Amino acid sequence: PAPPIQSDITETPAGSNSETGANGAEAEFSNLQAVDDLGIDQPNQVKLKQYPARMFGGKKRAFVSSWYINRDWLEYSVKADSAFCFCCRKFNVGTSRVDAFVNAGYRNWKNANETDRGFHKHQTSKEHLSSYAMWKERERRVSSGKEISTLLNADQLQKNRYYVSSIIDVIGFLVENQLPLRGKLDAFDNMSEGGSGLFLSLLDYTIKKDPLLADAVKTLPRNAMYTCHDIQNEIISLLSEVVTEAIVKEVGDSYYTLKVDGTRDPTGCENISIVIRFVNESESYEVAERLLTVATAEMGDARTLTDTILAELNKAGLNPSKILSQVYDGASLMSGKIGGVQKLLQEKLNKNIPYVHCLNHQLHLVVVHAMSAEAAVMDFFNVCNALYKYCKKPTIAVHYKGERLKRLLEQRWTGHLATVSVILNNFEEITSLLTEIDSVRAHGPELRMEAVGLLREISTPSFLFIANLVHEVLALLDPPNKLLQREDTDLWTGLSIVTSAKVCMQKLRCDEGFTKVWEKATAAANALPKSTTPKRRRTGNKNMDDYLVEETTGQREDDVETELKRLYYSTVDSVVGEMDQRFSEQNSHLYRALAVLDPESDLFLDPETVKCIMDLTQSPICYAEFEVAKNFLRSQKESKTEGDNWTTKLILSKYHKALQTMPSVLTAFKHALTFGASTAMCENSFSSLRNVFSDHRRSMLHKRKAQDLTRKCTTEWKDTVLR
Repeated sequence: PAPPIQSDITETPAGSNSETGANGAEAEFSNLQAVDDLGIDQPNQVKLKQYPARMFGGKKRAFVSSWYINRDWLEYSVKADSAFCFCCRKFNVGTSRVDAFVNAGYRNWKNANETDRGFHKHQTSKEHLSSYAMWKERERRVSSGKEISTLLNADQLQKNRYYVSSIIDVIGFLVENQLPLRGKLDAFDNMSEGGSGLFLSLLDYTIKKDPLLADAVKTLPRNAMYTCHDIQNEIISLLSEVVTEAIVKEVGDSYYTLKVDGTRDPTGCENISIVIRFVNESESYEVAERLLTVATAEMGDARTLTDTILAELNKAGLNPSKILSQVYDGASLMSGKIGGVQKLLQEKLNKNIPYVHCLNHQLHLVVVHAMSAEAAVMDFFNVCNALYKYCKKPTIAVHYKGERLKRLLEQRWTGHLATVSVILNNFEEITSLLTEIDSVRAHGPELRMEAVGLLREISTPSFLFIANLVHEVLALLDPPNKLLQREDTDLWTGLSIVTSAKVCMQKLRCDEGFTKVWEKATAAANALPKSTTPKRRRTGNKNMDDYLVEETTGQREDDVETELKRLYYSTVDSVVGEMDQRFSEQNSHLYRALAVLDPESDLFLDPETVKCIMDLTQSPICYAEFEVAKNFLRSQKESKTEGDNWTTKLILSKYHKALQTMPSVLTAFKHALTFGASTAMCENSFSSLRNVFSDHRRSMLHKRKAQDLTRKCTTEWKDTVLR
């Protein structure tokens, strides 16, 4: 057998003079990062000139390399400053008893060499003796050429792997496309009976199309086809674990933003979507957002949600102390300053974690509140909704030749913009349809009366005016909404484009803006055929019979214009006022700190302003580095002639190698991009959840339901599953 790996490291590791108390020395898993410097095939018995020391009872103690003698199973992790048992890590058979030598690592150096404690206690345990025996048995088989893999025919082994790989491909395809897998049957032999499901059907189709796979299937025993639903669920679970491990590896030691949103599925279960946003240093410092998991909570109170979030982060292997900011919706359950999730999370972690109210959610509230301030605008949308329902009727839809009308959604105001756009672009087709229905008696009295009513409503100048006004307002808010839906949009960029939209909205508040909308409405109304604008017969007021009337009575056209002008200014003022009230981050110190990290700012890289962001992670500021970086980046900007749009994202992507020599500046830029703007990805996961948890899949367990929301697995990840 190959001897244990012993590496001599001549330099003292960083932090060797750190002092740590003995309390909790044997169980610090929640504070440890993933240990990746242990042995793979043999124990990694690292030898240092000086090991990190810890305080035990007023005396410094450290690991001693002589402890390796007669303990070939012992290995040491420099990163965790802990001792591990190689054979128990590799050959533990899943017994319920586990100790520090397997999980967090053993570091109680005071008692390490005592009898019935430390190394001796672990070495004589039943679990260790069993693992040690299996380790030595494997070494004996490898040295004698009788390893299990070599006992099998190499060609058959390759066929088996190809078959299992194909099963993983089929399952991965179905899961990634949110399709059900199995039916009532699990075996190929019963497929002729029907109800085999998509998994067996797709696998059978793949076998027929792939000669190599068909040849491999012929050599397999019928009791080892790996098609039962338990195998399917196990593979899905493995794929989910591999994806989670890849996400944690991407995050590394970076700080991240926590995004959480919740919804109830049709069974009443509370689903909690947890998304993390971070700067991926392995991908040219690009911003990434990853759906970590969709958890469930037994209760819907703030404390339970907070505990669930922290438990899921620890379960995945992420350090909660690395949370830089938190983004939720504005519900008091999440945003409460006393008992909300955002406050409880800060109390549990004992650190300041800024809370950001989702900008997409705020933008939605702006539209909802502003549009509901005027009864005329609410009536307009009611007519639009009635028109949508009318045109959706099968007997009407066959006659409609225009673009399909959009449904109004209360939770998404973008549907309102789509509805108004379709009505304005297809106004002629809609009026022609209603006129045709009214003129054909075969449609029945109810449809004809409804058509007459809708035609009269949409043919008035006020309806057309409000349609054009709403389109103008919502069209200005649409670009911020689309930008905030992107995962690479940071908080500063999101707030900046919302501010730009507000400035454009303020410019609408003028007589020229009103005249433009009014002329569009009147032109569209005048373009209608006279027959499509039915008017009620006007009768005189009988109370005026004994008087000489010198002026017209009733509402005049100039009165309509005056009322619509008031409506115009009121609506614009409501939108601007709501935006001023809700996007208050613009006046905070956090916003100012993000602003000076924008290369277009006059105070670019002002260290005093950036300090509030650096204090969140207790990162030091080097004033000299900020001064050098400012001059360097400005010189680079002036020398570029291609006209790049200089942003924080571009600086970090192009110049991160240069900024690595100025770590405090690099940290500031990374923090700026880590701040998120919206919970759009959380909401997108709920859309996928509806596809996964369909009416025909209500028996699915929550664990499996959450695993189906995984990212697409790469080839490298599939190889990991096969191992």
